[in-house]
Amino acid sequence: MYGKINSALALLLAGTAFLTQSIVESKLVFAHYMVGTVDASTNHAQQDIDGAISVGFDAFALNVGSPGADWARSTVQQLFDYAGAKQPPSFKLFFSFDFYGDGDIGQHQALFAQFKDHPAHLRYGPDNLPVVSSYSGGSAGPDTWRNFKAANDVYLIPNPEADGNYYSNPSNFFQSWGDAVDGVFSWETSWPDTSDTPVNVSSTRDQAVKSAADAAGKAYMMGKLLYIGKLDEWDNMADTFPGLSSLQYKHCCGDSWYRAGETNLPERMEQILSVSPEFAEVITWNDAGESHYIGPCWPEGLTDEILQYGNSNTYPHTGWQSLIASFIDAFKSSSPSAGSMKPRDGHFAGALWYRGVLASSCAGDKPRGSGAAVDAVNYAVVLPPGSSGLSVRVTSGGTVLAAQPVGGGLNYNSVRGMRAGAQKIELVDGSGNVKASASGSVDVGTGPTNGFCNYNYYVAGLQ
Repeated sequence: MYGKINSALALLLAGTAFLTQSIVESKLVFAHYMVGTVDASTNHAQQDIDGAISVGFDAFALNVGSPGADWARSTVQQLFDYAGAKQPPSFKLFFSFDFYGDGDIGQHQALFAQFKDHPAHLRYGPDNLPVVSSYSGGSAGPDTWRNFKAANDVYLIPNPEADGNYYSNPSNFFQSWGDAVDGVFSWETSWPDTSDTPVNVSSTRDQAVKSAADAAGKAYMMGKLLYIGKLDEWDNMADTFPGLSSLQYKHCCGDSWYRAGETNLPERMEQILSVSPEFAEVITWNDAGESHYIGPCWPEGLTDEILQYGNSNTYPHTGWQSLIASFIDAFKSSSPSAGSMKPRDGHFAGALWYRGVLASSCAGDKPRGSGAAVDAVNYAVVLPPGSSGLSVRVTSGGTVLAAQPVGGGLNYNSVRGMRAGAQKIELVDGSGNVKASASGSVDVGTGPTNGFCNYNYYVAGLQ
């Protein structure tokens, strides 16, 4: 149910955010960035920005849950200093107020005020206003956001999913919120809900919000990337963008859950390119706590509990970056389908990912939603247009599980039957020659680690 090769789905993405957009504006891609402690004596902030630029991102959405903390201000300052020092300062930053971390909008406003005029702060819209977003914030109500917007003169795209009407009655939602925001950002639709059986992500809720936005004369933007309708003028526009993500797995802080990954990432790529929004946001650059990071997660900002399963050195995810880079290139060129994606180096891009334990046999503590996990070797490969005579050979525990033909554009699958031991994929030509391969750094086991079954992925890039 997860596998699909050279196909284009016309589904709406999980995670949405509305933004106003001119038809002449270029497409932008953001990465959600969790602001934690970054040691100022290191070059970690610089590495994050340089790494994001190399993938093709335009900005970080800075998720700040403790706006009054000295460590948060230090990290934000490091990021703005480095982004602003680049000439020209083309990489941008903007705030995503985390209302789960701190529900006082005044605390967030104080931090925003320090950086809103910084040359590296993202500006947008017909009046070139500083952009502000959020994680949660719907329970604050439209009046709070309306007052914030008026007092600070911002381009506002909060995450109001906590408002009861957002998904249940989106038409009523827009009637209440329409003049309070410039757009909306959705987080929860980026993955399927927790489930006891394998499940793919659904676009039902996204479609409902989009229909209401259309009826209200608003533009709808998908994200993770995102979609925005093409309108001829800025007046009365609001855009939405959802998120592009890999999986969600958390085992800390008194709770543990899993929301299906498998081929969630390439499926989202197809969906976004098919709908062709103006903006996209990848969830996330560095959220070790929920396991959907694609960059480094610096240990000085993480607890030992999170490092047990979300250590980016032990469980690397950078192998996904070449796929996302190909996606970004296609997205920014308005390519209509994943079949038009191209490897940036002209030869190939791709990755292998898998869990380090067989879900079917692990007898340790399992997360909610563990029934959705499949013992499978997952892969995605991007090839140049016109590629032929090639196949991906999937080997698990020394046994070849499949040899599947691949062609130009995005190819992906989730091959069931993963076995204990080493995991590998190979790109093979018609003569049986191996052109590229990706091998997992850790063998798959059958039992728990530290008493729990770790559902995070090991990711290896195709080389």
